[in-house]
Amino acid sequence: MAAKDFGPIASDYAFFSAHCTEAVNDAAQYARELAGFERRETFRMLDFGCGTGEFSERLLSALNWPPPSLDLTLAEPVRAQRAEAVRRLARFSEREIATVETPLAQVEPRFDAVVSNHVLYYAEDLDATLAQLVGSLAPGGRLLLAIAGWDNPLAWLWKAGFAILDRPVPYHLSEDVEAGLRQSGATFRKTQVPYRLRFPDSTENRMKILRFLFSEYLEEISAPRLLDEFDRHAAGNHIDILTQSDHFSVAGE
Repeated sequence: MAAKDFGPIASDYAFFSAHCTEAVNDAAQYARELAGFERRETFRMLDFGCGTGEFSERLLSALNWPPPSLDLTLAEPVRAQRAEAVRRLARFSEREIATVETPLAQVEPRFDAVVSNHVLYYAEDLDATLAQLVGSLAPGGRLLLAIAGWDNPLAWLWKAGFAILDRPVPYHLSEDVEAGLRQSGATFRKTQVPYRLRFPDSTENRMKILRFLFSEYLEEISAPRLLDEFDRHAAGNHIDILTQSDHFSVAGE
C-alpha cells in the first residue's frame, strides 16, 4: 500500500464525510457481513489502511463487541495517523492494539476479519496486496473491501481531471479488484452499496470535493474546467450526487 497521507486535505475530507452517507452505509454493510462473529470467544481483526481510525471507530461502535474479546491490529504506513488510530480505538479492546506497516508478507494467517475501506485505490501492486490480504485470513475468516467503480460519478471526476493532463487515472477501481480476485481464484461476493453526497452549492464547496479527490494533482489541473462538472448534479442551491461503491466479501479457505 502506498503511503497516502490525508493530513494536507484533512478539512476537505472532513467536509466530504460530513455531507456524504458513505461511512454510515459502509459500516452498516460490514456489520451485516460480520453478524454472528460476536459469538467467538476471541475475534481477531485487521484494519488495513486504518488512517486515523475514524471508520473503524464507527464500525466497532455499531458492532458493540465486548472489549475482552477483540484482538485488533492496525496497518497504516503513515506513522502519525497510525498513532492517532491507536488512541481513538483503545476503548474497544482490553488487549494492546498491535500495529504494522505494510506490506503484510510477514503477517500470520490468523485474522477472523480483515477490513480495508476505500484503501485499495492507492495500492502500489494491487495483485500482491490482494494476495497478502487473502493470505492473512484464518480458515473461515472474511475479507471485506469497499471501493468505487467506474459507475461512481466521483470516479468520472477523476477521469475528467486526468484527461486534462492527458494521463490515465493513476488509481485502482472496483473493476481492477474484481479482476484480481477472479484471477487469484478467491471465493467472493460483490454487493453494491448506495450513497448520497449532498452539500450547499458554492465554488468553495466544489473546490473542497476536488481537493479531496485530487490532492496534490489539483495544482496541475485547470480547476475551473472541473468545477463545471458539478453542474449536472445541481439541484436548487445544492449539489446532490447519488452514487455507490462495490463491497467485496472474500471467504478465507
